[in-house]
Amino acid sequence: MSFGKLLQRPGVAAASVLLCLVLAPNLAAAAAVDRSGKEVVDSVCAACHEKGSDGAPRIGDKQAWAAREKRGIDSLTKNALNGIRKMPAHGGSAKVSDFEIQRAITYMVNQSGGSWVEP
Repeated sequence: MSFGKLLQRPGVAAASVLLCLVLAPNLAAAAAVDRSGKEVVDSVCAACHEKGSDGAPRIGDKQAWAAREKRGIDSLTKNALNGIRKMPAHGGSAKVSDFEIQRAITYMVNQSGGSWVEP
């Protein structure tokens, strides 16, 4: 039986439409493009890291970021994902993916004297 004839059967077409409606949001989310580190920093991280609010290392402070750079991306990512001191998990934005967090960290390190390659 051809696919076209299968869709003409009662219930099959309706089930196909329902399946598409269920899967469509997931497919759209999967197709979303991760933001660059700069985009994430500008929209989420800069609120504290631009001025050094609440003890956050200020973007551009080479001394503060040099110590963090030595700890590496894995350590910094863990802190950003879980939160540390006054910084909430994911910088307070659950919409930021783990991958975007790594990009944001890399961007801030690089703006502060580092030379990491953005993931």
